[in-house]
Amino acid sequence: MIRPLLCMLLCLAGCQAEKPAAPAEPTPGPATLSVVSGPADHLLFRYRSAEGGFASATTIDEIPAEARGAVQVVDLSKSPAERRANAQVQVFDLRSPGADGRFTGRFVPRTELETVLAATAAEKKIAQPKVVMYSAAWCGVCKQARSFMTREGIAFVEKDIEKDKAAARELRNKAQQAGVSANGVPVFDIGGRIFSGFDPKTITQATRGG
Repeated sequence: MIRPLLCMLLCLAGCQAEKPAAPAEPTPGPATLSVVSGPADHLLFRYRSAEGGFASATTIDEIPAEARGAVQVVDLSKSPAERRANAQVQVFDLRSPGADGRFTGRFVPRTELETVLAATAAEKKIAQPKVVMYSAAWCGVCKQARSFMTREGIAFVEKDIEKDKAAARELRNKAQQAGVSANGVPVFDIGGRIFSGFDPKTITQATRGG
């Protein structure tokens, strides 16, 4: 009686040992680079809001400039299974595209998303240098520059050189020391560097550590 029982136990043990193991949960890949370019209907953006929570947008322009350093990008054209959404997400730096007009991103574990959005934004936050724009009321380019900096969240002080003679003298002295022409406006003093004329790319790079 003992021998048949022993054989039965051994058979059961053998069957259990041969049972295939459950497939492992997919794991996020390393810091794989991916790209996204321009606004698109199939993309959803998620970012850390100024209030400390999280907000969503459907275009890059809707995202506040200070929050673009770390943004989750969801490709809605793919199913959750195709995106492996239960395991990984993509986080992008959407502040400025590369030379090809695209933004780079990386895959991170979904369980770390909230931490990454907050930490990455904090790590990449750079103290903005003081910005002074010397302008004139009639200057259309000055108006464009004013709108651009306001939209991009760039803090600045504006000085009208026609209404403020002290500002005009101040500009002449700064321009002379920097060897920059101050015959027209706008002229910018960004952290002690003088820039004549308005160029969005130059302003962005100078105010964000470029």
